[in-house]
Amino acid sequence: MSNIYQSGKGDNIAGDKVMGDKVMGDKIGTQTNNTQDLARAAKDIKTLLDQLSLDYPGDSSRVLGAKAVDQIEKNPELKSRILRGVRAGSFAALEKMIDHPIAKFFIEGAKEALKS
Repeated sequence: MSNIYQSGKGDNIAGDKVMGDKVMGDKIGTQTNNTQDLARAAKDIKTLLDQLSLDYPGDSSRVLGAKAVDQIEKNPELKSRILRGVRAGSFAALEKMIDHPIAKFFIEGAKEALKS
């Protein structure tokens, strides 16, 4: 494969092996950001589930999961972070990263609620 070197501004079109690795850098940067978004979403959800478990100790896991979905719906910033995290990975990956007994119930409700 031949390398095409471009001077000036802009991305390379062919070769993509530039000294500055602009295109490869974008791909790596995006992958890193996606992983961080997924990890951040998992942490945010776990924190929320932990708090709801303390606030409503008598509620079932299904009810707590629904309450968590409701809380996220009311918080556009948190909802946006979680959506970025889900786009970066998947609901299954997010559920594994949350590491909370209510995570499964939250994910079930969130799949529908976060589609909108």
